[in-house]
Amino acid sequence: MMVFAAFGAVVGCWAGAIPHVIAAAGIDSFDLGLGFTLNSLAGVSAMALGGMIGRRFSYRSVMLAVLPILALNIILLLAADSPWLFFASLAAFGAVLGFLDMAMNAEASAIEHDLRRPIFTTFHGSVSIAVALFAIASSFVSTMAGTFATSLLSVIVVGLAWLMVYVSVPARVITAGKAGGLSNLPSKLPLIIMGLAIGLAVAAETSSLFWSAKLLNDQAPELAAVAGLGAAFYGACNAIVRFRGDRLRARYGEIPLMLASLALATAGFIVLGLSHSFALNVIAFAGVGFGLAILCPCLFNMAAAQVPANRAAGLSFVALIAGPPRIVAPWIFGWVATSQSTSFAFGLCAVLMVVAFGLIISLQSVHYGARAESA
Repeated sequence: MMVFAAFGAVVGCWAGAIPHVIAAAGIDSFDLGLGFTLNSLAGVSAMALGGMIGRRFSYRSVMLAVLPILALNIILLLAADSPWLFFASLAAFGAVLGFLDMAMNAEASAIEHDLRRPIFTTFHGSVSIAVALFAIASSFVSTMAGTFATSLLSVIVVGLAWLMVYVSVPARVITAGKAGGLSNLPSKLPLIIMGLAIGLAVAAETSSLFWSAKLLNDQAPELAAVAGLGAAFYGACNAIVRFRGDRLRARYGEIPLMLASLALATAGFIVLGLSHSFALNVIAFAGVGFGLAILCPCLFNMAAAQVPANRAAGLSFVALIAGPPRIVAPWIFGWVATSQSTSFAFGLCAVLMVVAFGLIISLQSVHYGARAESA
């Protein structure tokens, strides 16, 4: 749980400090979109290696190796004072988070299987609440004390996470060879559909987190110290749903729950595309947070459950499929934000949600659970 909180802490600190970092590095909206594209490319590449890594190293080993690198990375990113350092540290940030994302989700899925009850979305709730708290703290501390001071907030949490993993997380048995791969699956189509849906959901999530502060800062520069409210409300509402998400999964089922969530997220993005009100947009970010909260946890858990012997392999495959929309979306968002407006770019995210809706519906017709374990 602490690793998920550390993941959310660094993402929240980065999201809240973005206006300050890009100003210090001399970056405009187009360059920021390009940076996010590099970040996504690095993250997807890292997660795509998950299956191979899972056949050689335990999830515990990966987390212990990656967390110290993450602490150094967030310091360099938030202290970037030139374009080259900004792009290099942002790309590295994506790769490091990708490795950590793979390992912590695989471990969480294995824990849910061990306990024989739904708990997976609760882990993701820790990410959301950490994003909410650290995003607003980041925008305030960055304004008052600078971005280096902000980076130290997340470093403390990352250090605690490393200690918790070292003390509490056992090394699981590693499954090598074909048993730890995808060759035994009757069809990869369910994983392909999950991967495409994850790509669209993550593209929308990153847009909400990383561009919210800029949108609100553009609309009300005098409120720069609380521009992190968009990411904070998004994260808080994510957390509310995720901490109750396992009960909702058990009661309604994952497919109906995801469809209802996508409808709400679509409505939130439409408001962001049309509204020029600071307060209304903060509320819209909250709605998007409610809507997107359950999507990735459900899809990641479903994908990991397809390959019980090596859950990282299922996550690795869907991460690879999710790559194209994750990689291209930030660049397109930055281009649209520069040529049109940031609010218009957010409005286009509603189209992504409609496509994701169709993908989730199609999962029902391909028997996605044929290879999943019984609860």
